[in-house]
Amino acid sequence: MSELMNRVNQHLSDEVIIQLTRQLGAPDPNQVKVASQAISELLLQAISSQANDQQRGGGLMGAIEKDHDGGILGNLVEVLTGQKQVNNNKTMNGAGIIGHLLGQRQVEAAQMVSKHTGLDFFKSGVLMQLLAPIVMGVVGQKQRSNGLDLGGLAKILLGGGGGQQQNNQPTSNRRGSGGGGLFGKLLDRDGDGSAMDDLLDIGMNILKKK
Repeated sequence: MSELMNRVNQHLSDEVIIQLTRQLGAPDPNQVKVASQAISELLLQAISSQANDQQRGGGLMGAIEKDHDGGILGNLVEVLTGQKQVNNNKTMNGAGIIGHLLGQRQVEAAQMVSKHTGLDFFKSGVLMQLLAPIVMGVVGQKQRSNGLDLGGLAKILLGGGGGQQQNNQPTSNRRGSGGGGLFGKLLDRDGDGSAMDDLLDIGMNILKKK
């Protein structure tokens, strides 16, 4: 996780942060930088949770392989400003990425980022969508450069080694494995430290709505 977070931070250059600040209409680039780091951490934890879940990991891997090869990272400012077009629309579909990673917790995530960083709630939500393709690009680039299958990707995301092809099964099937930091707090709604209990409660609410 720390390796991938470092890679994300490398792409969040001053130029990129200034461009994000302009697009958000935010007054303070430093605040946007802090919020960007918090959001990136949250998204990496959400990706880690999915990669370590056998039921959802296959869909995540398919999306990474088809839509997120890291190609946008070399011309990030041009992509953000629209000067460089991306052939695959799904690559830059931040709203879709956030929907898949966070589901019904998107609003709560934006509220948490806003509270944590002081960035306006609406701007926090928009920033999440702008950053999602960048984070997925970093993950996809790592997956390709190391020839990782789902198990290897899960291991990297959970802070393991960065070698070549790994066992094709996720490291474990614990749904809360990526649940530290902001993402853990997002799942642990009642603050009792048990993300699993809250996940079960969320599942029951979904079933009741059907």
